[in-house]
Amino acid sequence: LGFHCYGQITQDELKEIRNTLEDCYPHLGSWLPKRVEAHLFDTPARLATFMESEKAELGIKTTGDEAFICSHDAWRGFPRLLICTERLSALSPLARLGTLRHEAAHTVLHGALAYYVFRIPADCLELARAKGMEQAVLQQVLYYCAIAVKDFEVTRLLLRQDYRECQVASAQALSLPGEDDKLAWLLAKYNRQARLLFFAGQLKTLLLSWPLEAAGLLSLEKLADSILGYIELAERKALLDLAVDITGQLGEDTHDNVRLTLRQVLLEL
Repeated sequence: LGFHCYGQITQDELKEIRNTLEDCYPHLGSWLPKRVEAHLFDTPARLATFMESEKAELGIKTTGDEAFICSHDAWRGFPRLLICTERLSALSPLARLGTLRHEAAHTVLHGALAYYVFRIPADCLELARAKGMEQAVLQQVLYYCAIAVKDFEVTRLLLRQDYRECQVASAQALSLPGEDDKLAWLLAKYNRQARLLFFAGQLKTLLLSWPLEAAGLLSLEKLADSILGYIELAERKALLDLAVDITGQLGEDTHDNVRLTLRQVLLEL
């Protein structure tokens, strides 16, 4: 477990993150990655600059992850965590714990490059063509489906390891919509492709939270109302129904899960 700090990272911040990750890994199963790099950034701007440079060098076209508190990848052939300490410090201690454990679990379940490269099946290409969807839009929808599926798989693993309250706190911390979310909806609601992109992007929190609903730890309907309260009730319910339908079909294979999710999204949104 190696650490790389960018900007003004305090010793207390580094210690909390290091201790949380080191304590968590022994509880995440028999297979653990041989190497994990944690990159800590003091501000969102510094994180965004780093990610922009990485994506330009590696030819990665998807967007959105630069807005996360933490993210994960294996673009360099080994798992990495990218953590914005300014965003992380705004969370409650329990939500910080849950967020860091969530990211650690990603490096265990999704620690290889194969979990960041997904082919679009022929039937999904046909569905996209029938909708007149641009290739760039389809790739972004695929990305949103992939991160939603991987978050579902991580929450499922953490609950199996009895990490419960911290995962509820982490999920609830994601349920407060910002002004950017509301503006994005206003800009997207009258454009079919933009609407599909917007709704696909909302699946991340809904799929992440479903195992908590199944365990009786939170109400997904109330969470959806909190996240998407600015969207018309009928559309909010349709998106929630889609998320529940998808989670009922997900198995243990990530690539199969992503294919299934992409197909359902293209069929129903």
